[in-house]
Amino acid sequence: MSITTPTHQKGRKDDWLDSRADVHTDARKDGRQDACQDERKDGGASPAGAFVIALASHKGGVTKTTSTANLGAMFAEAGRRVLLVDCDPQANLSETFGWGEERPGERLEDLLAQPESARRFAPPVALSKEVAPKPAWRKRLRIIPATDALADVAADLPAVAGAGYERRLREVLEPLRERFDLVLLDTPPGLGTLSGMAILAADGLLIPALAADLDVRGAGKVYDLVEGELPELRILGVLIAASERRWRITRDASMRMAADQMHVLPIHVPRAVRVASAPRHGAPTAVLEPDSIVSHAYRKLAQHLLAELGR
Repeated sequence: MSITTPTHQKGRKDDWLDSRADVHTDARKDGRQDACQDERKDGGASPAGAFVIALASHKGGVTKTTSTANLGAMFAEAGRRVLLVDCDPQANLSETFGWGEERPGERLEDLLAQPESARRFAPPVALSKEVAPKPAWRKRLRIIPATDALADVAADLPAVAGAGYERRLREVLEPLRERFDLVLLDTPPGLGTLSGMAILAADGLLIPALAADLDVRGAGKVYDLVEGELPELRILGVLIAASERRWRITRDASMRMAADQMHVLPIHVPRAVRVASAPRHGAPTAVLEPDSIVSHAYRKLAQHLLAELGR
């Protein structure tokens, strides 16, 4: 399988897969997908606490960041302690919550460079006090922001950390898991070093996709990779976002994925132009417009996933 690696990570193409279990079956093709997932119906998290979800896709522009921010907010609204982790050097998740480079505090790149510091690290509240409206659950939503320096740190990790560098993010998260119920990892496009570390640190995988041919193909690539190489990772499903059920292309995309035995989540997130402008206000749509159709969709998605995970 050919996996595209982001430009800043070239030269390390798929090296993170070297740390996988030596399993080479394609569970989707031989019908063992259900068996793999049934083994983790207890939620799948380690005894340390939080269930870690990576939002990843072979393709960019598929609402990974938007879904991470809004789903995290809805988990917090539902009473869960949530940690958001920006694993993308573009730092769009950080910017969504107003965490620009000018704000003081440690970033993910600092923790990856010195993972022992994670034991004393207290993730800050994601939402600024200035954001209006102020949700009652504000302090339950925390964040580990990032800057573009994350790309350089990730590129240097193989040389600096040596063998096992692929597990560095998991090492960073381990002491934090007992403080949270759920951890959401926003990943960069493609399946390079940073996405790979996020996937290896996760208990579950959520694959956002648009209702378009290239997105269906991209979702299938991630599905194949995980089922073939990492069968212990629970695939929570494909989330079709920025689409309308009444659109023929949405129905076609859903049918194509189902025909290829991919699990498509029953909740679709509708398209809304105002979602794109939310970051300028320092909060996702779920905070700014809690009664919007997009917020309702992410609320239903959060409830669905909590029920599926038994949390």
